Amino acid sequence: MGFEWITVGRLLLAVVLGGMIGLERQIHGRPAGLRTHILVCLGSALVLTITESFGPNVDPGRAVAGIVTGVGFLGAGVIVKSKEIVRGLTTAACIWFVAALGIVVGQGLYVVSFASTVIALGILTLLAWLAHRLPSIVYRTVLVRGSTASVSAIETACRCELSKLGYRVVGLSARLQKETELAELTLRLRTRNAGDGLEPARRLLAVPEIRDVVWD
Repeated sequence: MGFEWITVGRLLLAVVLGGMIGLERQIHGRPAGLRTHILVCLGSALVLTITESFGPNVDPGRAVAGIVTGVGFLGAGVIVKSKEIVRGLTTAACIWFVAALGIVVGQGLYVVSFASTVIALGILTLLAWLAHRLPSIVYRTVLVRGSTASVSAIETACRCELSKLGYRVVGLSARLQKETELAELTLRLRTRNAGDGLEPARRLLAVPEIRDVVWD
């Protein structure tokens, strides 16, 4: 009976600690929120706690390996890649973390579990605040359309105008449409300017050879 109450206590602790991480993700509108993190942490703690009832003949390392494998598939499901933008990596890392947190709780390492939760919440809040204030390199993609007879002039004008605004062209591809006599230039840009692209688009549209600009 004593073992059962210890198990219940560990499960409730896993719910609380996993819920603290999940609540942070829920507040930020991430795809895996409160319930997902609680269930992952609870499940990990349950598996590790139950292995103790099987005696010394059961290797807890195999249970840990099974948890890590299963959580890997779950974490991969929240990662979304749209063109060259990848989202969900932090949420996937959080799911992996709460699984490890459940393992720690299931082993009865309460101080370690509390300390790990506090550290993780500090990383998700304080470091997120700091990251938004640090200068970072940003990549942008712009599609420029113009006459096929002016491809060279369009490229030169784009490089010139963008360089004035602090953008560096790190990649360029061109597609020519003979039927419509329209050229499409896709430029991959690198900058430390995290603006919305309205000013660069306006400057490019002022170039006579350019008919249309699509800023991604």
